[in-house]
Amino acid sequence: MNDEEFRLLDEIEEDHWWFRGKRMILRSLLERHRPGGGAGTRRLLDLGCGTGGVLRDRSEGIACFGADRSALALRICREKGFGQLARADLANVPFAADAFDVVLALDLIEHLEDDVGFLRQAAHLCRPGGCMIVAVPAFPSLWSQHDVTFEHHRRYRAAGLRAVVEAAGLRVDRITHTNALLFPAAAFWRIVAGRSRPTTIRQNAAAGSGQGHDFYRVPGFVNALLALAYRFEAWWLRRADFPFGVSVVCVARRP
Repeated sequence: MNDEEFRLLDEIEEDHWWFRGKRMILRSLLERHRPGGGAGTRRLLDLGCGTGGVLRDRSEGIACFGADRSALALRICREKGFGQLARADLANVPFAADAFDVVLALDLIEHLEDDVGFLRQAAHLCRPGGCMIVAVPAFPSLWSQHDVTFEHHRRYRAAGLRAVVEAAGLRVDRITHTNALLFPAAAFWRIVAGRSRPTTIRQNAAAGSGQGHDFYRVPGFVNALLALAYRFEAWWLRRADFPFGVSVVCVARRP
């Protein structure tokens, strides 16, 4: 991602329904799966933390750390009051092995050519028995200009994500799709409307219409309704999985 995309995320991620939903889903998964049911979780690392959308939602009593290669993203994080940050190529994160109870790689490995190699290195940041949560965009058939704008290398099927995580030496506890309730509308938009949009935000500005990403601003009441749908989804994920969705999430353990 470039600085233009990071500025966009900073502008919208606090209130936008998609980012609010992402945080609700993460809280739900952490409540169910983090070590010791939460009581044993003291240190959490968000790899590819961006502008701090997840760090801002940190839980009481948990020390949250972030790493990103973007100086702009980390500057925005510091302006929001997040201080435990590292600027690093994500292949060489400057934290000690076994240092964290939970490591997050959310919407990250699709940006990397060597997803297995990255996860293999990231797994060593988890203490033995620690939890790693990996979220990626689902279904190659949903590839659109949104993926091009944010420099994705691929989208994943659930079986493909499982194979990558297991090849990295992690034990899979759970795989579920998320962003499920809006899947039919999102699939239609990605497959039909997404094909003809500009490929980058810069091209969009030059074209004067359309946009190269799917983070649309919507009226406040629509934003609230969409966020409510994600609240239900987070509730459901405490109990069961979704067989389809725009994203797929793996909860894994370091043996």
